[in-house]
Amino acid sequence: MAKTILTPITLWKDFDDSLPLNEEIVSEKQSEKFDCKEAYFYGRQTAKARVKIFSRFFTPKGAEEYPAVMVLFEAGLPTDMNFVRYLIERGYGVLCVDYCGDDGTETHTVYPADIDYANYARAGKALTRAEETAKETSWYEWAAVARYGVKYLRAQPRVTKAGCIGMRTGGEVLWKIAPFAPVDCMISVCAAGWLAYQGEGRFGNDGIKTFDEERHRFIAGVESQSYAPYCACPVLLLCAVNDKKYNSDRVYDTFQQINPQTEKAILFSARGSGLMGSRSLVDLNLFLDKHLKDRWIYISKPIGISFGEDENGNLIAKGVFDADGDMQECGIFYTEEIENYRARDWTRVLATEDDVEENTFTCPINVFEGSSRVLAYSFARYTNGFSVTSKIQEFAVAKRYNNTAGKSRILYSCDDELNGFLPYRQRSRAVADCFVAGGRESAKMLPGYGGILGISCEVGLLSYRPGEERYRAPAGVELQFDAYCRTDAVCKVSFLYKDKEYGQLIYTCEQRIEGGGRWKKVNMRANEFKTDTGVSLSDFTRVYAVVFDSDGEMLFNNIIWL
Repeated sequence: MAKTILTPITLWKDFDDSLPLNEEIVSEKQSEKFDCKEAYFYGRQTAKARVKIFSRFFTPKGAEEYPAVMVLFEAGLPTDMNFVRYLIERGYGVLCVDYCGDDGTETHTVYPADIDYANYARAGKALTRAEETAKETSWYEWAAVARYGVKYLRAQPRVTKAGCIGMRTGGEVLWKIAPFAPVDCMISVCAAGWLAYQGEGRFGNDGIKTFDEERHRFIAGVESQSYAPYCACPVLLLCAVNDKKYNSDRVYDTFQQINPQTEKAILFSARGSGLMGSRSLVDLNLFLDKHLKDRWIYISKPIGISFGEDENGNLIAKGVFDADGDMQECGIFYTEEIENYRARDWTRVLATEDDVEENTFTCPINVFEGSSRVLAYSFARYTNGFSVTSKIQEFAVAKRYNNTAGKSRILYSCDDELNGFLPYRQRSRAVADCFVAGGRESAKMLPGYGGILGISCEVGLLSYRPGEERYRAPAGVELQFDAYCRTDAVCKVSFLYKDKEYGQLIYTCEQRIEGGGRWKKVNMRANEFKTDTGVSLSDFTRVYAVVFDSDGEMLFNNIIWL
């Protein structure tokens, strides 16, 4: 079998998940709202021994029966109790299974010596390559653990139905059990395969990627897109654009591979700075409620997007939503930066009543005159709260439209509302490394002096507009903006710059802003921005992002190159 290309079917055809679990309870703890059972149970048999799987099972206090969810968190991260409590408060039991193995703690999954590479800390090439076959990879062992995890969850006497949620690496693992494990639904968060294409753009790349035999073995037996056609349960994909850990451009390719007879839905999130926003949790709740609590909840069919020209010669995007759903809000997100999928400025355009006709809507795309391509996706939110998005569609701009826009020295004004900025320091507070915590982590429009609105966020504001050709700074300009705060505060502005030799550099300038009174106009020259080693920024022409931050609540408006 050495060097054999194994498909999902041939890889798993002889897998034995019939062995007894032989549960060993480590501890049983009680709190005000839930009970927790820590236990080992046994997984697959290797040549040396059986895998000894560590788990924590959280159950709602006093519930006689309940649906339950197996959660696989991102590899290398601990159980996020905020997310566990979130599910428990909604009436679910939560099984957290450790698939990462030896992490230096006392309790963890124990892998036999002959598959030591299943320990995430020592995975090595078994995580990224299929040197022999897909069976000799960390992914195979982690999926084997997850299959026995589902078996363990199903064996719990008070569990009525069982679903799965996987975050990032945990989501990739779930794809590998979805065709085989008896689960009632699956939710994959920021995970949909294409790991072999890491660093390869989905759009604007005219070259065709070629792979050697090892890559074909990895793709066929490990990659999630290879498992998608065999999914045997309803699937919800939650995907963050601008994510630093995976390429969201290819997620829809996996989504399309899922059997059309299987209920499926997808949601992109563009305003979470690489994390999922609040709408994603609404989708998660509704999807679980439908499939695990047997509630009647309408899940929209996938929606579409196309490009065209209206009667006035304007470039437009047309969205097509599910006519059977009661649509409440719809529109598009679009961007003109193609290659760097991690640093795109996604502009939201909301459709008005006049833009909607039957189950279609149109939105203008005010494309920059220097753009050769545009990316866009449509979105629709229904009255039950469920939101869906289309695929990310590419459009080649071959002519000038009447709504074509020229270069702009205005990086931001309050007319943009929340467009142009994202919350900055969110990831340290993120729930399960995937979801925006909410509240103070969200960008807001607030009134300053004279009732004039400005944008503000307690964790700072990030904009990728300086890296867009439309907004790129001309040589020799200064940065000017208006700031307002009620009490004295320090304004900190940082520009992000990529250097071939040194990697990412951050140039920062600080200025104290007097509180109260009128809006304060602030001017900053390029050479006032310095790295932590004291190196000055020569000019603004090659920066790709800017961060506005402060040590107190501060509003920003009228950010321009002067």
